[in-house]
Amino acid sequence: MKKIEAIIRSSVLPEIQNELINQGIPTFTVYQVQITGIHKFHEGWRNKTSDLLPKVKIEILCDDKDEEKVIDTIQETARTGEKGDGVVFTYNINQLVKIKTGAKDSAALN
Repeated sequence: MKKIEAIIRSSVLPEIQNELINQGIPTFTVYQVQITGIHKFHEGWRNKTSDLLPKVKIEILCDDKDEEKVIDTIQETARTGEKGDGVVFTYNINQLVKIKTGAKDSAALN
């Protein structure tokens, strides 16, 4: 099992949602987040902390076999080629249990 997290522009969320639904991954969690960072600016090449920028964070649980497909979908759909397109990262999930039914791992995804 994998947990995939992505921080993306909010404007691409509906398209990513449609693509994931088409691939059989209809359920994921969405958070409104803000990011900041230190960036080099041309003014004397000083480092400057940026303002907080609104983004969306999505979390997806999937089978190991779907990991690359989900990552590729997010990357292809979210890519504008501009700074701030976002990031995708993954975690291994040791166990997933559906509270209502007790289903485990892949069976708990349905």
